[in-house]
Amino acid sequence: MRVTFNTSYREGSADIALAAQRLADAQRQVSSTHRINVASDDPAAAASVIDQQGSIARIDAYTAANDAASSRLNVADSVLSDVINKITAAQTTALGAQGSTVTASQRNAAVQQLNALRDALLSDVNTQFKGTYLFGGTNVAVAPYTQAPNGTVSAYQGNTTAAAVDVDATRSVPLTFDGSRILQGSDPTDVFSALSALTTAVGAGDNPGISVGLAALGRALDRSTVAQTAVGNALNTIDAAGTQLASARLDAGARVSKLQDADMAVAITEMTRAQNAYSAALGAFATVGKLSLMDYLK
Repeated sequence: MRVTFNTSYREGSADIALAAQRLADAQRQVSSTHRINVASDDPAAAASVIDQQGSIARIDAYTAANDAASSRLNVADSVLSDVINKITAAQTTALGAQGSTVTASQRNAAVQQLNALRDALLSDVNTQFKGTYLFGGTNVAVAPYTQAPNGTVSAYQGNTTAAAVDVDATRSVPLTFDGSRILQGSDPTDVFSALSALTTAVGAGDNPGISVGLAALGRALDRSTVAQTAVGNALNTIDAAGTQLASARLDAGARVSKLQDADMAVAITEMTRAQNAYSAALGAFATVGKLSLMDYLK
């Protein structure tokens, strides 16, 4: 069978196109350092890479949420420390005003101090983080407590539901807190009402009334300590989850690298081989192009 010029031309063109494609693939591997650049390079491995990259995206989302939660909880921890300090200071002030030897001026000074501590405690429990209240449950847009011009503090304005965030696939931590659980608990009145009654008792030199107020402050202190312990536990949970997430991300990244990354020594060798094959195809095609009609008539 005689081979026509058109046949040789088509075969030469196909050889050049194939060699050019192989060269382009080899150059892409070397420039990107990836063995897989499109799914057709290795469909099974590409599917595994996509799966691992999905895992990394989920890990990164958890990590970002944990960082935000940690910042929020650190603020809550600081606030609760201040609440504990204020309650302790109120206890000390009331104890100092108790007894038959306390003068009227000393009682008045204690009253002023207790009022100042009440206002500071109100400010603490109304703390905001990035525009949302920490101690109003999920009612984050409304101050947990408000204060009238005469100093009277309102009843709790929040709710009893705490917002939470997942720190990994199996654990979550609170982001907001039920302020009434801390400042009132099972008592008939909250700590602000207890402070008000205590202030009245101090001003009147009512020692039994002072004792009742001190007992109420003691219970509020216990509840605040429990709340701070819960915040500390939540921060520990975030730290533990962060360590595990970091390890999981490294493992997933290593699996992606193993599947996707090219062996550069092999890739460069293949690129050189593809370059030589491409040059050879061009040379062969050039030879075909130089043949005359008489060469095909022989």
